Amino acid sequence: MVVENKGNETRVEILRSSACGHCRACSVGTEGKPLFIWAKNPLKASVGQVVEVETQASTVLFAALIVYMIPLVAFIIGISMGYSGAAFFHIKSTESVSLLFGLVFMGISYLGIYFYNKKAEKTKKYFSNIVSILEK
Repeated sequence: MVVENKGNETRVEILRSSACGHCRACSVGTEGKPLFIWAKNPLKASVGQVVEVETQASTVLFAALIVYMIPLVAFIIGISMGYSGAAFFHIKSTESVSLLFGLVFMGISYLGIYFYNKKAEKTKKYFSNIVSILEK
């Protein structure tokens, strides 16, 4: 449902369906929180209208890759570097150093993702599109 319009962009509340009660993919189904997204509005939908929103599959897959794979890879690299560094400097607790390096690298990757997200929001790279108006 459209809740706000700003030029060619629209803030849309994703309405929960009965399928959301069993899906744990987002907080909409499990916690009952409303989910809001910004979408391009080529159809000029107005506030209160129920619309169908589409997101490119490649966009969703790329976003999932960024959010899940980059921190995992950074964690593994950090663990490897921590283990190698601890062995090089003859530190007895290699596991603790490895874990610490892994967590630091993963934290740095989340920080990078945060800044990338801010840039992507400005360029509207991952915006959804309103493809039809269901109710007027």
